[in-house]
Amino acid sequence: MESTRQDSIDLAIEKLAKRIITNRNAAQKLIEFGDTNKETNIIIYTSYGELNIRLYKNTPLHRANFVMLAKNKFYDNTLFYRVIDNFMIQGGNSDDSEINYKLDRIGRYRIPNEIKKNNIHKKGALAMAVSPEEQSLGKKSSSINFYIVEGQELPNYYFTQKEEQGKEYTDYQKRIYSSISGAPHLDGDYTVFGEIVSGFNVLSKISRVKVDKYNWPINKVVIDSVRTF
Repeated sequence: MESTRQDSIDLAIEKLAKRIITNRNAAQKLIEFGDTNKETNIIIYTSYGELNIRLYKNTPLHRANFVMLAKNKFYDNTLFYRVIDNFMIQGGNSDDSEINYKLDRIGRYRIPNEIKKNNIHKKGALAMAVSPEEQSLGKKSSSINFYIVEGQELPNYYFTQKEEQGKEYTDYQKRIYSSISGAPHLDGDYTVFGEIVSGFNVLSKISRVKVDKYNWPINKVVIDSVRTF
């Protein structure tokens, strides 16, 4: 009897281990998921309204990861926990113990970077955060912490000044950032994998909420759910 019980426990652990995503198998698992889950649109339902977002096909690992988390209801009843006006709003992690429970079921891993020249941090861009140590170790993305750019309008001399300091920008970047606000200083360091197609007013409302000295909103900005289609 005891042996049978232990066999059942071992089998359950083995099945769970096969599902868990790790740094070693992240790319393979996400490719496999993406092959059968091809959605490229999501809606983030928030306490301030809806953010309708298109996911890029040229960042397949990040697209698959976000779709997988949405389908597993990972972001349901979480928060935009960091908000900086004229810059970005960030969600994914929180102090909620439920996050750790969800991570135990899915896995703790980073996503290989899919940084593309033309996927830039214009207003409405969706990107994944990168830990400080990863900035020098391959710029792998967090699996859960995402941000959406609000940005700010740039003065005419911005690119001239930056290029004099040794920075390089493509004609595409200059053209887009001259007409749309954004955060060009982030380009090349973080994977941008989608953009808002409607709900810019909601983005602006959230970016302007009152925050404490740690940029944590005074009143909760709730992500009610994230759905794919």
